[in-house]
Amino acid sequence: MKTMSKTLVETGFPGQEIAFAESKIDVYTAPNGGMIDVSPYLKHPEDFHGDPCVDQVVCFGGGFEGLIGRFQGGGEWREQAQVENGIVVLEDHVLEARQLMDGVNDLAQRAIRDQGLYDDKGFCTDYLELARRGYDLLQEYQEQAGLANDSYLPISLERAGLVSTRLALGVPLDERLPAEFRVVTKRTHLRNEPDTHLSVTVKWREPGRFAELDGEELLLSDFVNPASGASGAAFVMGLESHGITPAAVHHRSISATKQGTLFIREAFKRLGIETTFYSVGIADELNDMYYLVGERAVGDAGHMLRHFLPSWYRP
Repeated sequence: MKTMSKTLVETGFPGQEIAFAESKIDVYTAPNGGMIDVSPYLKHPEDFHGDPCVDQVVCFGGGFEGLIGRFQGGGEWREQAQVENGIVVLEDHVLEARQLMDGVNDLAQRAIRDQGLYDDKGFCTDYLELARRGYDLLQEYQEQAGLANDSYLPISLERAGLVSTRLALGVPLDERLPAEFRVVTKRTHLRNEPDTHLSVTVKWREPGRFAELDGEELLLSDFVNPASGASGAAFVMGLESHGITPAAVHHRSISATKQGTLFIREAFKRLGIETTFYSVGIADELNDMYYLVGERAVGDAGHMLRHFLPSWYRP
């Protein structure tokens, strides 16, 4: 099945059709070094926070719809979630990790009930400290998990990814990382499309460094990765549109979803990209807006962690 964004086709921006998973997606790129202002094409402009002028828009259409709801493939998950397949969930093996995820869910549920807590830095600090301890646990057990390697090139999906990368590497939040490759990705919904269709805007910080990523092993650290996996997939598909294919993408997260992990693993495999998924906890339910729900909710992690961005960061 081919996806298509008529909204962007009508603008005349050049679109490139690329195979992704079992469908074709469309990647729209601003011509001649310009930018695409997505403001007129957003279905919910009030939910788009940040600069609407972007380099690319990756349109997945309904490609992620099958991930919505509670994951039903328990047998498949038990078969695939093995060290030899590069999928390790720490809470399945370590009591402290399971207790930590209970704590994350507790804070998330409180914030969901009282949105004002997202502006309470003290409350969000408690959330940050759980994230810090979660990444410490991932480091503590990485050799046992068979996932220890310090040579990966760090990728940060702004905003929350800037914080997660530093927690994952165990460095101060204000640290400048010369090798870090930064990209702004924002999941969004376009006019004239169902809410279950996803597009992701991509704004490259240093497009001149694309060649550094070709054939390399990348470390993608984010609080939840993958949920649907759309943001990480947009990063990879944006690179593909420029002729760049990494050798591997290593995911390090506080939480992920079973369905997102299996979907992204297979989608990247079709592109010739190896993957590992190493997470403190795991969720198995997404609502129709692709947010984690149930007993492993995380709330809006990016909104929580925005209080702790590096002091030098500028949107």
